[in-house]
Amino acid sequence: MIVLLLPLVAAILFCEHKGFLYPEEKAIYDSLYVYRFVLTSENHSTARYERYEAQTYGGKVYAYILRDSLNTLFHPGDTIIATTRIRKPDSIGSFDYRKYLLRKGIIGSAFIYRYEARRTESYSPTLQKRLYERLSSAGLEEDELATTGAITLGYKEDLDPAVKHHFQASGAAHVLAVSGLHTGIIYLLVISILTIGGRFKPHYDNRLGRCLLSVAVLCIMWLYAWITGMTPSVVRAVVMVTMVEIGRMFYRQGISVNSIAAAAFFILLVRPLDLWSVGFQLSFAATFAIVLLANQSEKKLHLRARNRLLNWLIGTVIVSIAAQLGTLPLTIYYFGYVSTYFLLTNLIVLPIATFLVPAGLISIALGGSTAGIWFGKITHGLAWLMNHSVGWIESLPHSTLPAHASMGMVVIYYVLLLLLCFTLYDE
Repeated sequence: MIVLLLPLVAAILFCEHKGFLYPEEKAIYDSLYVYRFVLTSENHSTARYERYEAQTYGGKVYAYILRDSLNTLFHPGDTIIATTRIRKPDSIGSFDYRKYLLRKGIIGSAFIYRYEARRTESYSPTLQKRLYERLSSAGLEEDELATTGAITLGYKEDLDPAVKHHFQASGAAHVLAVSGLHTGIIYLLVISILTIGGRFKPHYDNRLGRCLLSVAVLCIMWLYAWITGMTPSVVRAVVMVTMVEIGRMFYRQGISVNSIAAAAFFILLVRPLDLWSVGFQLSFAATFAIVLLANQSEKKLHLRARNRLLNWLIGTVIVSIAAQLGTLPLTIYYFGYVSTYFLLTNLIVLPIATFLVPAGLISIALGGSTAGIWFGKITHGLAWLMNHSVGWIESLPHSTLPAHASMGMVVIYYVLLLLLCFTLYDE
């Protein structure tokens, strides 16, 4: 699949350079018109405005509606009619903000101060929102509710910026966004349930049984992706799981470079602009590094122990270091810092996340019932422990160090990393 992936990436880069991938920009910028904005997203609060994605003449824009004293909020499907201008985004320093928005399908921004609103009668909360409210009915509150919603459902609307900063600075941002880690936890849980802890796992020669198990697993995993809103990070992880399960049907075990490349190929084939998504780049860089470095290093160094706890500790350390090596240059390039306690963070946070994800899902399923309230207390406690753990790690001296890298340095780093991988495999 690498042979197919590389030409696809080259084709996407060429099309992007020629502007073929972006929405067509009409001559509407900075002209005062009466616009009809149809809102397509929930609100995102800023200092003075409520920001919505909206469809209007010319394409999709960010509509910034001045927050009023009544704190009026709108919903997807509502229509706003206002006299305003659509402004072309400016660059922020060396950052090409206009191109960043175009890659998300946004052609500009409109600031709205006076408007006429028409409410839609067909609005109903999204599935994510309804499931999030079930978490609330199970007794979760404030930061613990927001953290559990983000980790289990990918719902981040109520997440406090301070909590988000704690996760980022401590090196636990990957835990906060529903992605490969959470999908992996659900995947292992689903297999354990379907096979009763591995007791009824189909025999190696039973192809029909293996195929039926894989189909059942994939149906549940894609259902989970749908529940979490089909966010790019979850779709990437579930596509990768799909590649693994298809491989199992044909007696190819585990995640390989080809299965990762196949997942990237099919995602980029459908959504080519994901190539510039930071989440896409980080998730695949981490996964490639884990497959190429972690597994091979463990074999070469014979880092296996009879004690299961010690084995888990060794595995977590190796995987954390490999993932950090794989994502380090991109983290520096995009965010300008390095998290120094990433190992400590993973050793503390990963076990909590392993219990928090299923506990959160059980709390959603049980809702406000008596059993749901009890499970809600357990989930609340796990979320509280996670929030305070990352807050403590972020408060340690020099938890982040400033660093800067150019794109040329990023490319050189990855060339050297590939050479290291080839060295490990040649020995």
